[in-house]
Amino acid sequence: MTRVARRRWWVLATSALLCSGGVRFYQSLDSGLQHPRPSHLLLDRRGKYLGEVAAADDALGYWPLPSVLPERIAVATLQTEDRRFYEHQGVSLSSFARAAWQNARNLQIISGASTIAMQVARLQHPAARGLWAKLHEAAEAVLLVREHGHDQVLRQYLTIAPYGNRARGVVRASRLYFDKPVEDLSWLQAAFLAALPQQPGRMSPWSSDGQARALRRAHRILNTLHQRGVIDEVALQQALGSSLGLVPRPRSHPEAVHLVLDFARASQSLPLVATSTVDLELQQLTARAVADNVRALAWANVGNASALVVDVPTGQVLAQVGSTDYFDQPHHGAIDYLKVRRSPGSALKPFVYGLGLERGLFTAASELPDTPIEFPLLNGSTYVPENMNHAFLGPMLFRQALGNSRNIPALRVLSEVGVEHAVDLFERGGVKGLSRAPDAYGLTLAIGSLPVTAEELAVLYTALANRGTTTPLLHFVDEPPGQGARLFSPDTATMIAHILSDPSARRPGFPAGGAMDFDSAVAIKTGTSQSSRDAWAVAFSDRLLVVTWVGNHDWSRMNKVTGASAAAPVAHRVLDELMPLRAPDREVTASFPVPAQWVPRDICALSGRLAGPACTGHRTEFFAPGSAPTSDCPFHVPVELDVRNGLLAGPGCPRAYVVTRQLLELPYGYESWARHEKVEVAPSRHSPLCPVEPGPVTLAIEEPRHLSRYLFDPDTPRELSTVRLAAKVSPATEEIVWLVDGTPVGKVGWPHELRASLAPGTHVIRAAMAHSAQKSAPVTVIVDD
Repeated sequence: MTRVARRRWWVLATSALLCSGGVRFYQSLDSGLQHPRPSHLLLDRRGKYLGEVAAADDALGYWPLPSVLPERIAVATLQTEDRRFYEHQGVSLSSFARAAWQNARNLQIISGASTIAMQVARLQHPAARGLWAKLHEAAEAVLLVREHGHDQVLRQYLTIAPYGNRARGVVRASRLYFDKPVEDLSWLQAAFLAALPQQPGRMSPWSSDGQARALRRAHRILNTLHQRGVIDEVALQQALGSSLGLVPRPRSHPEAVHLVLDFARASQSLPLVATSTVDLELQQLTARAVADNVRALAWANVGNASALVVDVPTGQVLAQVGSTDYFDQPHHGAIDYLKVRRSPGSALKPFVYGLGLERGLFTAASELPDTPIEFPLLNGSTYVPENMNHAFLGPMLFRQALGNSRNIPALRVLSEVGVEHAVDLFERGGVKGLSRAPDAYGLTLAIGSLPVTAEELAVLYTALANRGTTTPLLHFVDEPPGQGARLFSPDTATMIAHILSDPSARRPGFPAGGAMDFDSAVAIKTGTSQSSRDAWAVAFSDRLLVVTWVGNHDWSRMNKVTGASAAAPVAHRVLDELMPLRAPDREVTASFPVPAQWVPRDICALSGRLAGPACTGHRTEFFAPGSAPTSDCPFHVPVELDVRNGLLAGPGCPRAYVVTRQLLELPYGYESWARHEKVEVAPSRHSPLCPVEPGPVTLAIEEPRHLSRYLFDPDTPRELSTVRLAAKVSPATEEIVWLVDGTPVGKVGWPHELRASLAPGTHVIRAAMAHSAQKSAPVTVIVDD
């Protein structure tokens, strides 16, 4: 190949390489304006910082500017970064020349000659500094200006520029450092922010050195603006003498971590600045009450707790404490227990009682026996419930049965109301995940077999606090109110709230002066799940509703802890501390009202009937029109007794031996309770010294019921696992023999009861008169091992 040919070949090859490189260079350029996902800021209802969900690169900001570019920050930025911005097309040749001369003269890089457009290019595509990167920025800057115009490029710079402390964009920086919109910046504040992007790491406003550096540069910028005629002397002096107005660095709130995490999950559908309904001061007070309570109960194997505070009229959540300490790993504090389904214990009883009132099956004075009872189940077995304290209180009125939270009366009410109606009410009230299988809950629904969350429990109780209609919970101040569900009539809800706020209705189950007693009108209900795995309290006043839960993440048992002893103190403290802060201009309600049209009656405190002259305890109860009792109390009656033995005096008894006393004559079924509690009641047997004409001999087994099924606790010794045998015998003076599978197991007189130990298997039980051949109908029971 000749020399000329070789030269031509090299020229062509070099041209091809240059063209190829030029094409690749051009293809590497990006003329688009990037829009990074912005951060989302969460404030409390008073504008206090709660937390922020960072942008994709862990930055805070990238918030869009107002439609009209704020003049002060725009002018300060242009005069600081690129005062000939509108005179060039992205690259300033004169600036390049000046920078080259300065760098050469000082033998170091003094100026980079970067225009605002070039800085946008670099911010969008960060790269190592060098000549190639500078050429790339310059070329991209020209494309950006040509494609989008000067105004949009300037807006992009003000949107993505770094302002220190992870802040990106002047809008976020303005709120971060001055807590104000960028439109409201003073000249000093605008100059201060304009200075930060040049050295954001060395001019942190929250360090003394950094703030001093930034302030000196801001003063230089202000003087430059004055020299260039942008601001006059008066404005300059006002700016130089004004206060910077820097706000403290936002601090995180450990007591609000679950709240911020909730916000993070929903942030993409919310405004960039969302205002929560939570009040930070109330949140902190509630969190302290929860933590102090758990520390005080450490001896009882209490590991965690949660609390929810709701504004009664609106449903706005004012405080939500998901756990005692989010960072407590041993007790799994990262779990938000407000959203965990747990057994509510007795906390659902008010709704069962409410259904009883609503359907007209009961009044507030209905008699509800708190005595042993067996309920047959669909599978043929028998449910034998117990009260929390394994004791019985005998005849109770509806009000006292609910106030004392007795299990057996509540089960009696639910058996009348119907489990299916209760399940429907809870579903309408917002409880999720309900099973519609007939035997999914059974009567135990009244005492904890339906798991709920604290949030669901709060919504249910808003129906009692707001005259029968639920109020959906709201978490943001601009959130539109949801549609509530009517669970009860206003009268029913008002009456249940009145009962729950009545301290006398809680006696003797909950002694006076405890955490459930308040100085103002507060309705409260507690709940304790089986084996003390969960302790609950729900309390509401005329303005606040509080739900508290205490327990362990692994459902382990607490040591003799109840809702009254563990959860109620938190609810009480929260209401005591928060009530003065909520609507302080409104007088606190001293007592909840009764339904307007309901009529008062003086009733016997034992029977619920109109009080007679012999009744030893009176109380005033209120009744819906047409439901008030019309008959006098049948429990307190004059009884003629044979003074020689204290038994009933027959008609033929000599009057010298007869005395009349006012005694309790209780309905059948209370005998066992009365004997156990040593309650003096009228005898059921006539004195043999003055007998009456004998009536027909009757014999019937009352317990157990036919086809009852028993499952004994394997941890209980077999000799202590017994079945109660009880019969109704007339005349009561007769003796009977109990037979199990035809074998006598005991001979008894009045009250004709016996407890028998039965081996696993099927057994036939009969009762026989001791002195005649008469026998009862057989009863078959099944004992499972």
